[in-house]
Amino acid sequence: MAAFFITTGWLGDLLATVWIVLILIDLVWSWFQSKQKEPGLVRQWFAGVANPPVNLLRRTVPTVYRRTDFAPWLAILLLVLIKTFIFRAMIYWGMLHRPPLG
Repeated sequence: MAAFFITTGWLGDLLATVWIVLILIDLVWSWFQSKQKEPGLVRQWFAGVANPPVNLLRRTVPTVYRRTDFAPWLAILLLVLIKTFIFRAMIYWGMLHRPPLG
C-alpha cells in the first residue's frame, strides 16, 4: 500500500507540474496571438490539453473582472496548492509506512 501512495504521489506531482507549464505556455501564447481568424491545429490541440482545469474553474467560480480573466492564474494557484499539500503528503505518508528492511 505504501508503494501505491508513493507512486501515485509522484505521478500526480509530475502531472500537476506538466499542467502548470502547459497553462503558462498557453497564457504566453495568447499574449502574442497573430491576426489569424482561425487558430492552427497545434494551437487548438494545445488549448484542448491545457484548458480543462481552467474551464472547470470558469464554470464553478466567476473569474472575470473588468474584462480580465483570472481563471488561468487561479488554476495555476490551485494546482500548486494541490501539488504541495496533497501529492507531497501522499509521498511522505508512503515513505513513513514502508515496511522495514531486513
